[in-house]
Amino acid sequence: MPQIERKYPGKSAQEIYQKVDEVMERLAKKMGLRYDKDPAARTGKVSKMGISGRYAASDGAVVVDLHFPILVPGSMKKQVQDDIERRLDGLFA
Repeated sequence: MPQIERKYPGKSAQEIYQKVDEVMERLAKKMGLRYDKDPAARTGKVSKMGISGRYAASDGAVVVDLHFPILVPGSMKKQVQDDIERRLDGLFA
């Protein structure tokens, strides 16, 4: 299970959560994913057919954990991971 962490020095957990929430909301709609979020805990989860991703925002950082069923091809896993990393890299750009 891949884990992605990005650091945003000087950004509060709330600032990071708001940006990640916007990205996940768009991604969920675009890809037909279920999106559950907990603003108080600054966490969220997207899922569809055994594929899931969870994130947690904290002061200065966000961590995303991805889970794929064993039958998902490696190339698809890589594509999803690369897309998420690219979006996180541009979060405050």
